[in-house]
Amino acid sequence: MDMPDDPIDQVSHKAFPVDNPIQALRRDHALVRKLATRYRNSNSTEVKKQAATQLLHALHMHSRLEECVFYPRVRRVEPNLIALFEEEHLEVDDLLATLQGMSMDAPAARPLMLQMIDAVLSHIEKEETELFPQLQHAVIDMTPIGLEMQAFEANLVHMQAQLSERRARR
Repeated sequence: MDMPDDPIDQVSHKAFPVDNPIQALRRDHALVRKLATRYRNSNSTEVKKQAATQLLHALHMHSRLEECVFYPRVRRVEPNLIALFEEEHLEVDDLLATLQGMSMDAPAARPLMLQMIDAVLSHIEKEETELFPQLQHAVIDMTPIGLEMQAFEANLVHMQAQLSERRARR
């Protein structure tokens, strides 16, 4: 069941800005913020479950994109900051794995979701205020990074679609 003004729908139809991959990451961050707000502010169990499911999916995709493509390609600009971000990703990845393995109705789900949301929002703020400005001033051709990120994201979406199809056939 789609909710009106579904944050996933708002983001998913825009082309990947290959010449400005930071814009793509900011767009992901905006989606995460919307879903986190929806999760935190809703009194509806169903809305919370849907927001949590969408948030887990968005974070999984975004984390893989940063960890596998973006961070390795921009590491030379600020290696210590990238190392810190990778540590923060490990914490969130552990929470993601735990949450993906449980029902969003489980009593432990809400505190874990809130812990994850807090960690992610803090991480996003640091990326946007510390790393992104440095990258925008660095002498880096971002288009090859953007093209690689676009291809990686497309492959992730394709693999997830194949998994969904297999599950549906069972």
